[in-house]
Amino acid sequence: MQFLLPEVIGHRCDFTNPRSALRELRDSRLDVLINCAPWTRLTALLTSLSGAKATYGFRSKGQGIHPAFDVTVPYRSDRHEIANHHAMAELFGPLDTYRLTIRPLERSPSKALPYDRLVLMHATPGGSAATPKSWPQACWAELVRRLTGKGFVVGFTGTQADEAAVGAILDAAKASSESAFSLAGALSLPELAYALNRARLLVTVDTGVAHLAAALDAPVVCLHGPTRFARWGACNSGATGVDSSHPAAGYIHFGFESHPQQNAVMETISVDAVEAAVIARLSATKDSDSESAEDVAAPRDDSAPEQRARRSATP
Repeated sequence: MQFLLPEVIGHRCDFTNPRSALRELRDSRLDVLINCAPWTRLTALLTSLSGAKATYGFRSKGQGIHPAFDVTVPYRSDRHEIANHHAMAELFGPLDTYRLTIRPLERSPSKALPYDRLVLMHATPGGSAATPKSWPQACWAELVRRLTGKGFVVGFTGTQADEAAVGAILDAAKASSESAFSLAGALSLPELAYALNRARLLVTVDTGVAHLAAALDAPVVCLHGPTRFARWGACNSGATGVDSSHPAAGYIHFGFESHPQQNAVMETISVDAVEAAVIARLSATKDSDSESAEDVAAPRDDSAPEQRARRSATP
């Protein structure tokens, strides 16, 4: 059997207009159609009616979409989302690894950033579960105080819509503008990728920037409440998850679920737990870079040896 690398052609169907989307699918005269959505009944119906010679999709518990497909793959809650899609991909050929990677663009931010001391933070999740996935602002402020007290510099990422939330955290932290500042709305996506590649660490809630960091193989600490790190977390060798201990934690399996106690779930993640994860991740990163793990809490000094010698000789 020969496995061929297909040409990839992007095409966007407007599923808000099902008739138009179905017409586009049928006009494409597809040999194979793969539905990667684990629960949406509309896409399952359109797949079934598409006229494709073979259709593939997930068999998801309680969703009733699997009869729409010729071949199904179990969609499981006891494995990472990437592993679910790995199982789908293996229907078409064996895979040693299956992971998301992207090529970083060399587009540096206009603002000069102290990458040797920089810890990026992302406090503002998006989507319908944004409030349940949010860590309390007071906790972020305390974490800022602790890390800047150790000599790190903190920069908050986000969009322009996040400026008010980030500003409230910085006001509560009462840190100097040199040691903690907002980058919300200031970075394009390529510039954000550039910064993630060079910063010491990203600390984030469960949202898109965590997966961008994972795709870049950047070190990241992810805070999870409605979801579990093992199920939805950043998936790379430099990722650490901090899961909520709340009884309702991990209630999200597909993404649309809610829970009566959902807004209390993230409150059980302590600043002590996150700080410990940050220090451990920094230590692991230093070890992987063949640096000394001694005094891991101290920022890295990347200056030239003669500059360090001059500073150490200064009274």
